[in-house]
Amino acid sequence: METVSDEDLAVNGDRVGLERVISNLIENAVRYGSVARVSLKTESDFFVATVEDDGPGIPDDRLEEVFEPFVRLEASRNSATGGTGLGLTLTRSIAREHGGDVVLENRKAGGRVVGLRASLRLPREKARPKEEAPVAAAVAPEPAAT
Repeated sequence: METVSDEDLAVNGDRVGLERVISNLIENAVRYGSVARVSLKTESDFFVATVEDDGPGIPDDRLEEVFEPFVRLEASRNSATGGTGLGLTLTRSIAREHGGDVVLENRKAGGRVVGLRASLRLPREKARPKEEAPVAAAVAPEPAAT
């Protein structure tokens, strides 16, 4: 197992967007699978956050379709009981804007589906040698609104 320091745990990107990605994956796992097990591993250039649930999964032929806007697998769901069908669309879009991706796969045991696994891959921020650290630029104040 790789030893990771706090400095190695950096992902460069929009904090709010990345929080939305993680929270959406966890909320979906809890909503549809009653539990969310979250793990994080590091690869040479990526972090991989995995969220697993114990739900019914998604038909294999629809695993990519759920990333399309307004797709909801349960036709009976409405805005009072479910979402708009944009959560996974936004999740994948934000991940890809950060150079990563989200992939879904059914967890199987004994040939039957026992849950869903969502894997979020995001590029690790590369530490720069101190001599290459960026120099802070002076920023002129914005003119006051009139």
